[in-house]
Amino acid sequence: MRVMLGVKDIEKLLNYVSFDMYSRLIANRHICFPLENGAYLIGFHFCDIRNPAQKDERVCIYCSTEDFIFITDNKRCIELMSNIDGKAETYRQLLQFFNVITASDMYELEKFEDRITDLEDSLIKEKKSKSKNSDMIISMRRELLKMKRYYEQLALITEDLTENANKAFNAELRLRFVSLDKRMDYLLNSVMHLREYITQVREAYQAQIDIEQNQIMKILTVTTSIFLPLTLIVGWYGMNLQMPEFSWSFGYPFVIILSIVVCTGCIVVFKWKKWF
Repeated sequence: MRVMLGVKDIEKLLNYVSFDMYSRLIANRHICFPLENGAYLIGFHFCDIRNPAQKDERVCIYCSTEDFIFITDNKRCIELMSNIDGKAETYRQLLQFFNVITASDMYELEKFEDRITDLEDSLIKEKKSKSKNSDMIISMRRELLKMKRYYEQLALITEDLTENANKAFNAELRLRFVSLDKRMDYLLNSVMHLREYITQVREAYQAQIDIEQNQIMKILTVTTSIFLPLTLIVGWYGMNLQMPEFSWSFGYPFVIILSIVVCTGCIVVFKWKKWF
């Protein structure tokens, strides 16, 4: 018999499990505990990877040979569970539920990879970095972190189910749970690869920013170097000494020409050295 409840009715699980098991379910982010009567008590936080920014919602399952208690407020999980045949064997319903909630995940991860690739291409094409690119990288990293934690939960749950500690599954059903566990590991590995990919994009973006900053510093340094000799000339002629040029009628034009020659010479040398 399958019963679907909201989180506000979670205390009804006390009719099926001990208070100690109930307390563990409430206290832990995820749990997959085999019970002595051949049942399983499962709890995890569901993440809809189509929109990882949404808040995670709790899903709790009690599954025995006779009863299937499904507790959540998540509309997507309720919809998917409603489409599963309630007359099927309870453990097969459990298997099918984990299959359907991850059925399109590989496709969604491929779309996420395309988003990262598009971001990488835009970073390469743009001559100047933009703050929106930094915001996108931060947002993607947070989403991938959320996905990683989600699949880690599911991988640990399916791993516990494959152990079949209370001998609840027959050989054929256990093999199907083993296949499900491999899928969870594959999805988790895919998310880890995407995290490495976005890290590489972030490093490339940071390198681009560093290059821009270095270019700015280079321009400032060259500009300072060009006008530094003029500062020396000003300091020289600003001393309270009698310079020969003071009594020379062409002294003032001479200083102007000297300044122009010094600046021009600096520019020519810097161009020849390819410093700018």
